[in-house]
Amino acid sequence: MIYDASMDSLLQKVWDGARIDAAEARRLHGLPLEELGMLADRRRRLIKAPAYDGRGNEIVTFIVDRNVNYTNVCYFKCGFCAFSKGKLAANL
Repeated sequence: MIYDASMDSLLQKVWDGARIDAAEARRLHGLPLEELGMLADRRRRLIKAPAYDGRGNEIVTFIVDRNVNYTNVCYFKCGFCAFSKGKLAANL
């Protein structure tokens, strides 16, 4: 894609690993997803390269996030929380 000089400068700044401010991040929001993904991968590799005995840029990690809606009427008994009650519980 063809960008103006200020966007080219911003893209180079991100590519080089420099910090950006909130206004610059908002400008990046309009990029095509593929280009934004390439920039994100580049930043990840720059940051993680020293980790894992120098293999950090080869390793991708993730976090399992759970949003538990606490209730006393859950019947799944999954063991994740202590809010499950059976059908015979007195106070459903």
